[in-house]
Amino acid sequence: MVTWKLLTDEAAIEMWDEALLRFDDYSPFQSYAWGEYRRALGWEPCRWAAFDERGEIVAMVLGQLRRYPLGFGLIWTEGGPVGDLSACDDSLQQAMRQTTGVKRLYVRFRCDRARRIEDVLRLNSQGWSRSWFNLTTNFSMSLDLNREEDRVLAACDRNWRRNLRRANESSLSLRQWLNPSVEEVQAVYSSMQNVKGLEEQQSREEIEQLLKQFKQQLVLYRCDDESGELVSLLGWVVLGKRAWAVLWATSESGRKLQASHAIFWALVQHCLKLKVESCDLAGIDPVQNHGVYRFKRDTGAVPLEYLGEWDWANRPWMRWLGNWAIARRSRIKQAEGALKRARPAKVGAMANVSSVDLATPPEFAGTHLHAAAGKL
Repeated sequence: MVTWKLLTDEAAIEMWDEALLRFDDYSPFQSYAWGEYRRALGWEPCRWAAFDERGEIVAMVLGQLRRYPLGFGLIWTEGGPVGDLSACDDSLQQAMRQTTGVKRLYVRFRCDRARRIEDVLRLNSQGWSRSWFNLTTNFSMSLDLNREEDRVLAACDRNWRRNLRRANESSLSLRQWLNPSVEEVQAVYSSMQNVKGLEEQQSREEIEQLLKQFKQQLVLYRCDDESGELVSLLGWVVLGKRAWAVLWATSESGRKLQASHAIFWALVQHCLKLKVESCDLAGIDPVQNHGVYRFKRDTGAVPLEYLGEWDWANRPWMRWLGNWAIARRSRIKQAEGALKRARPAKVGAMANVSSVDLATPPEFAGTHLHAAAGKL
């Protein structure tokens, strides 16, 4: 028998991350910093912990709450729950409703542990349902770093290693970016959006808050060409013995110089020194975004399927409404993107060497950055 409790901010800041790292399926999107990142963007972070009879924490959930008129509320959880999923039964659902005071509640989570049939059956039996329309991808790539450097390199595809050698022969300058400029990072994204005709991937506020809230955990590298111009950036959040890719962009001139290979390997070497054991390279789409998938695959990373997105509502019709609204929003954004890409060729002519191609799928932008995770 477990008891779910909503922790105060004061209690959470003291013990949340320490307790989180005790679980094998911990995620930066369940960390204290991620809740504060979301708070700055207008969400209300809620941190629930399940305690057993001995007072030990056996499961945790960081949820982001938004309240709406007439007693409606939405909780969106990225990267969790973590810990013992058998604790995530109706006691969690009722705790969410009672501690938030929301009368009409819709809950959706994306669990980033590997998909196993036992977990699927358990969640089904506990009243959770697979979401009909996903906000994010359920597929990613995992890079094994728990090896010697030469073995990590040997696992890369031959063509990938050849491109790395070409990059090393170019006049590129690589360094850890300890005090990144929000304006420079945003300029990379803005240039990519203009050239590709995409919606905004990362707002200035999102970039600023990501750099602020994850200042201690974010390992960010930049790559400059011989004239000192930024041509590539790559950032991994490191938590415990694992890392997650959250920022990744390369300019058109950087692509010609194979800068993406150089900066990737520089960050791998950095994390090997930190004794990081693995890195989640963020989502993949082998069909719609084959180039990005091929790059990640050729690093020696292997495919990973998440347990994925599930939802629940205390009124059945709210599940229908929630999934319908998300699907409709996605279709509208896809149509807007298609219209932008269909604009006259003069848009492409405006592109210069600062145009970029983001090496993480759009659904990661501004969230899971996943992750990591679509915007609501």
